Amino acid sequence: MKVIYLIFSILILSEGTVLRTKENLSHKVSYDKYGFQPLCSTCTGLITVVSFILKFDVSEPVVLEFATIICKLFAKQPWAVCDGISSQFRDEFFYVFRRLANESPAQICGIILPDCADPTDPSESGWKIALPPKPKRKRVFKKKEKKPKMSASQNLNVLQLTDLHVDFEYQYPSEANCDDPVCCRQSVAEPKKASGYWGSVGKCDTPFWTVENMLSHINKTHMIDMVLMTGDYINHVDWEYSIEEHLSVLRKLHRLVQNSFPTTPIYWALGNHEGVPVNSFAPHNVDERFWPTWLYKEFLTMSHPWLTEGADESLLKRGSYATQIMDGLKLISLNTGFCEVTNFFLYLNQSDPDSSMSWFVKELYDSELKGEQVYVLAHIPPGDSECLEGWAFNYYRVIQRFESTITAQFFGHDHLDYFTVFYEDMNNVTSKPIGVGYAAPSVTTFEYQNPAYRVYEVDPYNKFKIVDYTSYSADLEKATEDKAPVWEKLYSAREAYSMDDLSPVSWNKVIQKLFKSEKKREQFYKYAFRNSSPQCDTTCRQQLMCNLRMGHHNSTLYCPNL
Repeated sequence: MKVIYLIFSILILSEGTVLRTKENLSHKVSYDKYGFQPLCSTCTGLITVVSFILKFDVSEPVVLEFATIICKLFAKQPWAVCDGISSQFRDEFFYVFRRLANESPAQICGIILPDCADPTDPSESGWKIALPPKPKRKRVFKKKEKKPKMSASQNLNVLQLTDLHVDFEYQYPSEANCDDPVCCRQSVAEPKKASGYWGSVGKCDTPFWTVENMLSHINKTHMIDMVLMTGDYINHVDWEYSIEEHLSVLRKLHRLVQNSFPTTPIYWALGNHEGVPVNSFAPHNVDERFWPTWLYKEFLTMSHPWLTEGADESLLKRGSYATQIMDGLKLISLNTGFCEVTNFFLYLNQSDPDSSMSWFVKELYDSELKGEQVYVLAHIPPGDSECLEGWAFNYYRVIQRFESTITAQFFGHDHLDYFTVFYEDMNNVTSKPIGVGYAAPSVTTFEYQNPAYRVYEVDPYNKFKIVDYTSYSADLEKATEDKAPVWEKLYSAREAYSMDDLSPVSWNKVIQKLFKSEKKREQFYKYAFRNSSPQCDTTCRQQLMCNLRMGHHNSTLYCPNL
């Protein structure tokens, strides 16, 4: 039991992933002469025994203490961090373990030993959402109407802000290179590396006043028609998370953004750091005490002014909603907490948590029948290592089915500036490109990138397609207490990549250019980190190139040989 809890604790602290996918299951599984897997059989037997002991021995405090000690030794984190994480996940972990041990001990073995997982099990990664057939339409020949010629100034400007991770306890001056996972929170007389007044590129989150400064600049510089907020508003000090503190931060941030754009529609998506504990979003098939009702209610308050009738029902049930932005355009905000690999509740049953994916399909089908276009707003990109393959695989299928309805997909989470192309055949990267996911740069400087925001130019007369986007950033090393950050254009997509348009086909051509040119890749890395000297080793750079096609988890297919 202690070993199992240890694995989960280290998984949280390292933000690692246990992906039970067809790709990463070893093909060299050892069987005995009777066709059994000795390791898996032994594991299942041990889980059954541990479950039996737990029914009679109240050993939770002992397990927690052991996990805290091992966390300190192996994850190499301070005592306060390890103790905080162990305590945060205590109730969730033991609840999930006991239920799985009683109902399906083999499933626990599949979580900790990938070779023991069953990729076809619908309660694990093998679930498959039903997709409706494409509607048959009668061809109606209409006289072609001339559309008014649009100038660039008549296009819509859409602002995306993601991963703000506002730290209301940021201290100046303070230590920016501390032993904790997050720094710039304790004042010291002689810091090894002093924090900057406006923020510090490294292991620090964003001060509140820097977010204020950025929003003030945007207000003075851009005419914004719509604001997209793609999650992670809370700091990275996740071992101290509490519902009360989360609500306080969300309310302060909501007021700030609303005051900055009082008459502009603002649409919010949930990030994994909005959960308490971090990454925790309990579906309704678990005890009510774990439901994040408090979060969904607050989220409704934040989103309410711009929601159309009926959106609140889905939001309060699953943290996702659909709303009409304007005639011909719907926005769907999707709660990707239901794909997070360290959302332990999902291991009870990964299949379509709270019917989120089937609801997503229903909303898209409704728009398809009406001839509407759809923007998808979400936090975790499906191909990210923190997203379960069952969700990623089904999301990819939905994108394929509704390629003509979904005009754009907006993500955050990775803090980096990149994009992902989706293909007509997810197993063939030479097939037709059919969609693009935009991962926007973060406002937070955690870890090792300058703060940034992005503005999309949208043509409302051509299916609300994205004409171009521009990323803006501030070099915090040039800012001082007396000299505010200078927010400057980092690059525009069409200019930087010599694109005729931002269609999936054009983005696929950009991928080919990046794969072939080291010089172009180097520039891409600088854009990704908003830094002239990105802290990105060979593995990191390879992963960024993989991300360009990683719509779900298949690195063998999507990663290039550079």
